[in-house]
Amino acid sequence: MAEARWQPGNMSFCTGPDTIPGKQISHSPARRRPEWSGPGRARLSRAERGAVQVAAVAVAGFCIYGFATGSPSTAGYLSSVIVIGAAIVWLRRAALPGLLAAGLAIAAIATLAGGLINVGQNVLYNASIGPYSKTLGTHFLQYDHFAHAYVSFVVAFACWVMLAAPHAGADHRRELVILAVGAALGLGALNEMVEFLATLAHHGSHAGGYWNTGWDLVCNFTGAAAAGLVIARSRAGAA
Repeated sequence: MAEARWQPGNMSFCTGPDTIPGKQISHSPARRRPEWSGPGRARLSRAERGAVQVAAVAVAGFCIYGFATGSPSTAGYLSSVIVIGAAIVWLRRAALPGLLAAGLAIAAIATLAGGLINVGQNVLYNASIGPYSKTLGTHFLQYDHFAHAYVSFVVAFACWVMLAAPHAGADHRRELVILAVGAALGLGALNEMVEFLATLAHHGSHAGGYWNTGWDLVCNFTGAAAAGLVIARSRAGAA
């Protein structure tokens, strides 16, 4: 019978004289489940998987609803959400916080609902409460304004977590916060461009005109700037 002797400091067993030369028994650590789903990308967390599922169901549902009701903005809004979602997936390297993942899913729903759900003779984006200001060219309380501010707020946090936070330090934290806010504003401008192209393709839709685009940009800036202030003043922002 073969004899094996363990030597201190060596993870293998030396063979005895009766064993086959070259045969060694080694003890390797138990294999762990891979933590990466691809080069440089972390696996989706449970919260992220739930958020992706919710967003996917929303996109499919609003796609069916939009084409069933004949909404001319269906392709534009679906494209906008899909493009921004794809950008987030491309930029993501580590798992997103659960609250942020849920916030992004809600942002997708708010965007699609605003452009595709009919309220009276118009869409939800144009639904408003309160008086209309001729000077400002808008209602004081309008779904469109709150939706754009909220989406930009969440997207700014996503840009911070994915782009800036991994490189943040005491010396460059302020500059990186500005970078995150600017990235969110850039994505907001991309959304406006998609809406504009959809309007041209369908010879006018619910995307609105000059006043609408201007207030969308103002609300985008308000939401992104608010997120920047929260990040700059939070302990997380200093990490």
